[in-house]
Amino acid sequence: MEQLATVDIIAALAKTFIIILPGYIVAKLGILNKQHTAGMSSLITCVTYPCLVITAMQMEFSMRVLNNCKYVVLIIFGAVIAALIVSKLVTLAVKLPPERAGIFAFMMVFGNTGFIGLPVLNGLFGSEAVFYGALCDSSYDIFMFTIGITLIRNGASDHRLSIRETMKGLINPCLVGVLIGLTLYICGITLPEIVAVPVERIGNITSPLAMIVVGSHLASVRIRDLFGSGAAWLVCLVKLIIFPLIALGIVRLTIGTGSLLASVIVMQAAMPVAMLSVIFSERYKGDVEFASTGVMLTTLMCIVTIPLHAILLQHI
Repeated sequence: MEQLATVDIIAALAKTFIIILPGYIVAKLGILNKQHTAGMSSLITCVTYPCLVITAMQMEFSMRVLNNCKYVVLIIFGAVIAALIVSKLVTLAVKLPPERAGIFAFMMVFGNTGFIGLPVLNGLFGSEAVFYGALCDSSYDIFMFTIGITLIRNGASDHRLSIRETMKGLINPCLVGVLIGLTLYICGITLPEIVAVPVERIGNITSPLAMIVVGSHLASVRIRDLFGSGAAWLVCLVKLIIFPLIALGIVRLTIGTGSLLASVIVMQAAMPVAMLSVIFSERYKGDVEFASTGVMLTTLMCIVTIPLHAILLQHI
């Protein structure tokens, strides 16, 4: 993988994260409300994200790239299991109450690998990184809608997760986009220009739209309350520092560092807490306030930690 200078990394990430500001400003001014944000999130999930993934996978077939796909799934599986063990040790050490232990474990493992992860990877490394990043996102989704929901549910309520609910969560537009893109890639099918150009243009609005949504969410948080939560800072430490280092350790032991694949896996592990943690907490009667604070603080602090991880990857 081509080495990027520190200034190039910071510049690439700045170009991505600075788009948070318009979202923050228009939300503060009341131009963008929660209904608008919800609609934009649905548009990203159902339309622009799948188009971005399909476009990224419109590459010349390579057995090397296809072979790397299995490493994505296996390494992420290992990282999830390791993180769950660490989260259990941390919750025992700091004596988190049962209603927070499950959501803490969830937040440590599952990050915003779609809305923030793909724009960051695209800005840093380009379309092949989006290819691997989408596979990472889909792999996390599989664990999120099975192990992840179980963690929240066990610590919060006796709500039983039906097979229908699990399948509904797994079969989502993001995963469908990955499957379509991967099928076209493996079969060597190139979309005709009349289709490829509109798909690409729709996919290109994913990054700015996602950052605007993130900014609008940050606008609803009182900074004083956010920085005053010790539990949220613990989430921040574990999700933004410890979990990426766990992923880095597994990567070094398996495929080694220095490749694009290795960088993508570690960077995806370094993403802030997934916004679905709040939705799942509401659905399964978890600690919604704790989840919301964890999401917002990690989203804010990742502006600092993501560049640090990107720079670290260039020097190991």
